[in-house]
Amino acid sequence: MARRVALVGVGMQKFDFRKTETVEEMVFDVARNALEDAHLQKENIDSVVFGSAVDAFCGINNSDKTAIDASTGLWKPTMRNSTSGSTAVSTPILGYNHVACGLHDLVMVICFEKMSENASAQAVFSTVYDEAFVRPIGLNVPIQCGLEARAYLHRYGLTERQMAKVSVKNRGNALSNPYAQLPMKLTVDKVLESPYLSWPVKLLDTSPVTDGARAVILASEHVARELTDNPVWIRGVGRGADSVWFMGRKNNDLGRLDYAYLAAKQAYDMAGIKNPAAEIDYAEVYDPFTYKEMQHCEALGLCPEGGAGKMIDDGISLKEGTLPVNASGGLQGEGNPIGAGMSRLCWCYLQIKGQAGDCQVPKDVNTAVCNAWGGMYQYNAVMVVGRD
Repeated sequence: MARRVALVGVGMQKFDFRKTETVEEMVFDVARNALEDAHLQKENIDSVVFGSAVDAFCGINNSDKTAIDASTGLWKPTMRNSTSGSTAVSTPILGYNHVACGLHDLVMVICFEKMSENASAQAVFSTVYDEAFVRPIGLNVPIQCGLEARAYLHRYGLTERQMAKVSVKNRGNALSNPYAQLPMKLTVDKVLESPYLSWPVKLLDTSPVTDGARAVILASEHVARELTDNPVWIRGVGRGADSVWFMGRKNNDLGRLDYAYLAAKQAYDMAGIKNPAAEIDYAEVYDPFTYKEMQHCEALGLCPEGGAGKMIDDGISLKEGTLPVNASGGLQGEGNPIGAGMSRLCWCYLQIKGQAGDCQVPKDVNTAVCNAWGGMYQYNAVMVVGRD
């Protein structure tokens, strides 16, 4: 039987478009912060799990190897995980497995990205497409997401105005986040007036290119009980995927993320959650585009399928709403450093601990959920965390 695993510390730093720190310096910063938060020394850590997207972003082959010493990982077992944007949650799931199976008692999980080290993030992303059948037609991330957004809005009768409200919410929430890259006070009309990247996705529907890092420390139950009287447990994990080839997916309706529903079901079954909308107190939902937050809210069961528009219209997902989503600002406001989007898990932990500062929601948070989306834009990873 799997051992119980707790989050016992997090390490944070400010996200920026272009950080002057090296990868090693970013990793050292968040690792030190996580150790201080957990009241541990580097010698206490048994192993380190790294997460980042493709090495081309950092411009360093095997970029995790450059950060081993800075991460407390010298002379210890280390492992690298890379599933594009979903790295943000698939990496702590990998760390969870290391502890749950009995291999280690204390695991440092570090996710980082230095996207400013390349001339164009979109050019790097475009290299993942099939070079014979897909790349020649010019498909890229904005175009693919535009296709998906059109299918989603059409399927459920949703609107660009509802998408814009997500941008207003998240960038406004980021004004309270000291680590945020792009806090903004917006209006719906301002979002709607921003230029289209690929209809219906506009500039202010997207998240920024970002440098940054995050760390979490995971502990087995007997160690966690020694460190804190109030552990935050990993209660459920789930992962779902479709074909990496865009034109060959079994999910031929891009408006519904079947793989995200699958990942959520796995996590909720493990956590014993039957009615997420009633049992989840807080959510950090992966929102590289505004419509993605809406799709993920539905897949995570935070609202009925097709109900994300009503959720934002009725204020349910606002910071003061009945089920707050992305009070930190999400990727839209805090920044989108691919793997370091593990910030979603960090904020769930802080909300449960009551340590989210000005981002703290005005309700008790006992159970929270976070997710991440990526791979070849067909993979979802979900984690449910909470108190005893």
